Amino acid sequence: MKTCFLMGSVCLVAMAAAAPAIAQDKPAPSAASQAADAAPAEDKDIVVTGFRRSLAEALDVKRLTDQFQDSIVATDVAKLPDNNIAESLQRVSGVQIRRALGEGTSVSIRGLRQNRTEINGRTLVNPNGRGVGIAAVADSDYGPLSLFPSELIGRLDVIKLQGAERTDGSLSGTVDIITRKPFDKRGQLVSVSGSSVYSDQDKRWGYDGSALYSNTFANDTFGILLNATYSNKPVNEDSFNSFTGYTPLTSAFNTLASPKANDPNGDGIPGTYIADFRFQRLREKREKIGGNGAFQWRPTDNFELYGDAAYSHLKTTRTRDWFSVPLSSNAGDYASYTLSPNEILTSGVINQVAQGNAESLRVKSDTISSAIGFKWSTNDGRFTAHPEVNYSRATMDVTQEFVRVQSISKYLFAFDVNNGGIPKLTAPATLNTTDPTQFRYSNVFDNFNRNTGEETAGKIDFSFKPAGSFLSRIDAGMRYSALVTTRATVQNQVAFGGTTPANTIVVANGPQIYNVRDYTGLLGGGAPAIATRYLDTMVSTLPVGGACNTIAPNSGLCPAGFVDPLQSFRISEKTMAAYLKVNFATALGAMPLTGNVGIRYTDTARVANGAIKRASGLADPLTVKTSSIDWLPSAVAKLEITDKLLFRVGYAKVLGLPDSVDLSPNLTLNRLTPYNGNAGNPQLQPLRADQFDASLEWYFARGSALTVGAFYKDVKTFIFNKANYEIPLGEVAPPGQPEGYLVTRPLNGNGGKVKGVEVLFQTPFYFLPSPFDGFGVVANFSYIDSSTSLVDRKGQSLPFQGLSKINYNLVAYFEKYGFGARVAYNYRDKFFDSVGPGSTAIYYAPFRTVDASIRYEFGHFTIFADASNLTNEVQRRYVESPEATSFYGLQGRRFSLGFNAKF
Repeated sequence: MKTCFLMGSVCLVAMAAAAPAIAQDKPAPSAASQAADAAPAEDKDIVVTGFRRSLAEALDVKRLTDQFQDSIVATDVAKLPDNNIAESLQRVSGVQIRRALGEGTSVSIRGLRQNRTEINGRTLVNPNGRGVGIAAVADSDYGPLSLFPSELIGRLDVIKLQGAERTDGSLSGTVDIITRKPFDKRGQLVSVSGSSVYSDQDKRWGYDGSALYSNTFANDTFGILLNATYSNKPVNEDSFNSFTGYTPLTSAFNTLASPKANDPNGDGIPGTYIADFRFQRLREKREKIGGNGAFQWRPTDNFELYGDAAYSHLKTTRTRDWFSVPLSSNAGDYASYTLSPNEILTSGVINQVAQGNAESLRVKSDTISSAIGFKWSTNDGRFTAHPEVNYSRATMDVTQEFVRVQSISKYLFAFDVNNGGIPKLTAPATLNTTDPTQFRYSNVFDNFNRNTGEETAGKIDFSFKPAGSFLSRIDAGMRYSALVTTRATVQNQVAFGGTTPANTIVVANGPQIYNVRDYTGLLGGGAPAIATRYLDTMVSTLPVGGACNTIAPNSGLCPAGFVDPLQSFRISEKTMAAYLKVNFATALGAMPLTGNVGIRYTDTARVANGAIKRASGLADPLTVKTSSIDWLPSAVAKLEITDKLLFRVGYAKVLGLPDSVDLSPNLTLNRLTPYNGNAGNPQLQPLRADQFDASLEWYFARGSALTVGAFYKDVKTFIFNKANYEIPLGEVAPPGQPEGYLVTRPLNGNGGKVKGVEVLFQTPFYFLPSPFDGFGVVANFSYIDSSTSLVDRKGQSLPFQGLSKINYNLVAYFEKYGFGARVAYNYRDKFFDSVGPGSTAIYYAPFRTVDASIRYEFGHFTIFADASNLTNEVQRRYVESPEATSFYGLQGRRFSLGFNAKF
């Protein structure tokens, strides 16, 4: 038998959005085999294997389903086509990924971020409950799509139009991670794989491995599956960065000679400046352990008992070092400056201190998700019941230590943001950044955060097949869930370097924990020389939680650690839901017509517990209770115009939920420069929208298709962040910032529209002579536009956060004689990311990647080599105007070499 090679180890599949899983009178034939039986005779004569065959089966499934859904299937055990789940999902049209430290971490579906992540149809709880996490690890964004090992995955489903049976909480879509089950392949399967990974930017190696055992017994009526994974990989980034980014120039920038210096064009909108210049090197080592187990018992054709559990462990150690010069809004600090026509402080000479900074971060995270249930049907298969209970828990402990050394004197620094390139910075020769006598300790803190998300849920689904009716099946069900999210924060933050001896610790006379950092190759050699060799601290050698007392022992400046009520919260949500869905199958003339109509009822009660600060400085407990009730109708229909051409249309009222951290009632202030703050909003309402979908799909040959889809969303409410100056009760304005603290809060916005077009073209070149018939192509393109009621500080309309207008993928492949190769190109247009200080709009510049892989299969073995980010792309973020660079990052290329064996 000729060896079949699956190039890239995956296929892009549009899977049917099934009703609740039910037992069958006998194992149901796959959708692909059904489509193959129904395919025209001339199509059956085309022989395809490997990746090409997978793509053909994918289109067969897409052709049969009524729903709007796409999937990625890992048909080769323990292998997805990209570094992680998010990067694989970017190959689906309409899905856009967010990157952190060069890796995909989260996704937007059709331009919207408020979506669900599930595992085997149940909530994949992450340590932050729902959504993003704390700011301390924002650079790494440890979300569920990066925490969960990709080697455990059998399939990724992207549901773009919610049916009534789907759990609510997705404004635009749901990502469902499907793990492998023992009945996926009857009999014994043993698979082992391993690979080494090389990061070319920091010249470090990593490795990973996995092992899977699956078997069925007792005439294939009982099966078990065990899967384990391990990885230890380097993560790195060189960057120009800024903690706060660009901040409006305050009235302190004005002088008697220039009373409107902060607003030179006189439009009433102040200009902006970058709060600090940072040239940074970040290094991480991420260790992941994962595992999943499952059993299935089907003693009869109409009963199945099953259970599964998945586990993920992450241990990260990170060092982050940077040289910085803080800029200011005080006119007296500048010898000269230049504001661009956009009123951005782009260059100048400032009299300021030099800073060497070091951070040590340790992250430990554990996630477990489990379920048990059964499927039962009557002997005739007309009535089924499917109850299931599940429990999920995720925890994350974050320990962060930070020490800053600061020059005792000020120096004249010349700076230039360099119009989108690597910013420039120079200093006078009198500054010796490696001389400890010129520096003192100025800031130190020890932070600890414990984040926990826990959900207990249960559901029961019913299905009934009427006899002799155009109604093919009636589905109904109920679900209850209880989600609890908590965060406990211990923070000690002390500023040194005051005028009194007790508050001044000169580095040369203080603890000997400093060192000289030499980063001559920073940013590919493009970083300023002053920022590549400087005095820094040996913070990574400090005991856990001991940075403060190491630097200032017995000084009384380091209070004992305690849980800070202003940075800790507990959010409890209880949801009851029920649905009814009617499926139909009839004909419009000679054209088959299928689809469904349904409605879902959901009732959520929420209690948010936190604290509020009194004028005395003490904190009082604060409890806020909210509730919401929604009815969510949906409908979809598919018309088969010919045996090759079909049309489908759908509608759904959809519901998104706020991120857990946004629901915190607390207010946190940074009482050190740049004097900002963050606050939650427990009164946030759900995000609601009406969604319409339509597609026309032409399957012109086996394994080939051209599909065009269009969608429109009328978004009633959405969430955005807004920053304003505040002087909270009991506080005074911070030094040099009379407007107060820049406090960012999430708010509900009203009114928004999203519309877009998605195109998929896929074909193998079967019409070419051998060996050129081994080539093929898969391409997708999406155009998404939006309008909202949200405006920036200049009154200009803003799109939805995270939305790129243009996104496309092009995959060219070749496979023949056991050899395969793939080259993938991805392009994402610029997108609006968030609202910064003073309602400034923050954008990411366009980003493109080129990835490639080659592999060869012989017998039971496959060897492969992969490469990502071959063009070594720059990731860039800017504020309001492209010349206002706030982040310029390089993550480098990554190469891997490995093997897979199946028996």
